[in-house]
Amino acid sequence: MLHLKLTTAQRRELQVVSRQAVGRVALRAHMVLLSDRGCTVPQIAWIHGCGADVVRTWLHRYQQHGVPGRLDQPKSGRPPMDRLAGPIIDAQASQSPRHSGHVHAGWRVGRLASFLASRFHRLLSASSVRRYLHQMGWRWARPRLAPARGRHSDPQAPAKLTASADAWALARQGVAHRLCLDETDLHRLPVVRAMGMKGRRVRVPTPGQNARQAFFGGLEAIWGRWHWADHPRKLAVHFGAFLDQLLAASPTGPRYLVLANAPTHTAKVVARWAAAHPRAQFLWLPTYAAHEVNPVERLWGLLKSAVAADRLEGDRAPLVGHARRFCAQLAPHPVKPSLAA
Repeated sequence: MLHLKLTTAQRRELQVVSRQAVGRVALRAHMVLLSDRGCTVPQIAWIHGCGADVVRTWLHRYQQHGVPGRLDQPKSGRPPMDRLAGPIIDAQASQSPRHSGHVHAGWRVGRLASFLASRFHRLLSASSVRRYLHQMGWRWARPRLAPARGRHSDPQAPAKLTASADAWALARQGVAHRLCLDETDLHRLPVVRAMGMKGRRVRVPTPGQNARQAFFGGLEAIWGRWHWADHPRKLAVHFGAFLDQLLAASPTGPRYLVLANAPTHTAKVVARWAAAHPRAQFLWLPTYAAHEVNPVERLWGLLKSAVAADRLEGDRAPLVGHARRFCAQLAPHPVKPSLAA
């Protein structure tokens, strides 16, 4: 016959557990208290409506481990029903759906689950397929555009990057100025990006007619000083006016201007400006590489995220005003050596 004798401290501790614990933990503490009061194992089993072996198990657990013994032991969980499901899903997701006769360019969870059922006779729910994909390292993300390669690559890219890096070294020595140049259009049409919202999905009004304002920017390599100007249109004459502004900002010393081969930069009026201002030397970026090596592209992204994304007004005037204020208050963004080329 199994009877437990508790000390006053043990009895008080179990009484607290039986009152405050939840579910089976409180029930097991109550079993120990009943045994301390002289109840037999069959009597405790009858009171709680369980088997006598269950009562003996938890009484022995309390004798061996005390109060922590009332907790369940860690369980391994149900073994996977299909050990090959994960590798099959991983291998299939690694191939384009078109390799399997579909017209779709990419897999969706529901489409993949349907294909697994028809091809491999594995009946898995969409949530199970999603769980296997996460286990195999898959995630849902937007692809990133990369510069064109192959026949679109620039054969002069190494020489252009070397010249840009040499100009950065001269700027670091303080004998020249190196600036990265670029321009962008700020549209009246709103830029829609992810945002926090509550309740009904936010509606951003669109204008009846689009309008734009061109912003020109130049970023100094070492100190990160930001030069900018805006004009109604992105024309070569406006770019020439911005170049005059850059030269006036530092009257002495050579200025190396790093820029892409955009039509605004290669126009005849700009070429005549360059011939008349030998102190300014153009350094051309490799074709299709501006988004990777020109840090001004990142500043345009900050500008549009700050003032143009998900705005609710449809007028261009406040948008341009906010953009001018953003450019005027922009903190210095020194160009890192890794972006110097």
